[in-house]
Amino acid sequence: MPNRLGEGERLRQEILDTAARILEESGSEDALSLRGIAREVGIAAPSIYLHFKNKADLLWTLLADAYTRLAAAMEAAGRAAEAEGADPWGQLLATSAAYRRFAVDNPGRYRLMFNVATQVSAEHRVADVDPLARLLDIWVGVIGRYLEAVSPERLEETETLGVLVWTGMHGQYTLWHALPPHYAEANEAVLAKFEHDLMRDLLRPG
Repeated sequence: MPNRLGEGERLRQEILDTAARILEESGSEDALSLRGIAREVGIAAPSIYLHFKNKADLLWTLLADAYTRLAAAMEAAGRAAEAEGADPWGQLLATSAAYRRFAVDNPGRYRLMFNVATQVSAEHRVADVDPLARLLDIWVGVIGRYLEAVSPERLEETETLGVLVWTGMHGQYTLWHALPPHYAEANEAVLAKFEHDLMRDLLRPG
C-alpha cells in the first residue's frame, strides 16, 4: 500500500534521527549499519532504500542537514543583529556567537560534522552544493562587511581572514569538547573570550 500523505517524509526523518543518535552515542560511523537503523526504527531493512541509496547517501544527507542548520542559525543571528541596529562588529559577534552556541549545544553532532569520513564522498561533492562552502561564504561575508566599514584597505584579505577565524574557532571548540565534562562546563565563557580576542587580533585596522 502506498504511504499516506506525509508518512514517507516522517519515516525518512525518523531514519535520519535514529542514525544521528547512533552516531553521536558511538562516535564512529563504523557502528552504523542500515540493518541496525531499520531494527531500531521498526521497519524492514529494504525499506530504507526507498529513501537513501546506501549508507554513504544517508550519512551525507545527515551531515548536509547539520551544516544547513548551522548556516541558517548564523545567518539569522547576523540579520537579527543588523535589524536591531548593531554595527558590523556587532553583527560579526552575533554570527560567531551563533556558531559557538551550535558547537556547545550539539557536541556530538558538531564532532561528526567534521570527522565522518563519508562527508568527502566524491560522488556527493560533484552532485551537491558543498555545505562547507556555504559556511565559509557566511564568514567571508560578515568579515567583509566589517572590513569595509573600518579597514577597506584590507578587503583583499577577506577570504583568508574568514578561513583563519573559522579554523581558529573550530580548533578551540574541538579542544574544548575533548576536555573532561566538569572542566568544559565550568569554562564555557573562555570560548567567548577566545573568539573575541581572536577576531580583534586578526581584524584590527592596519
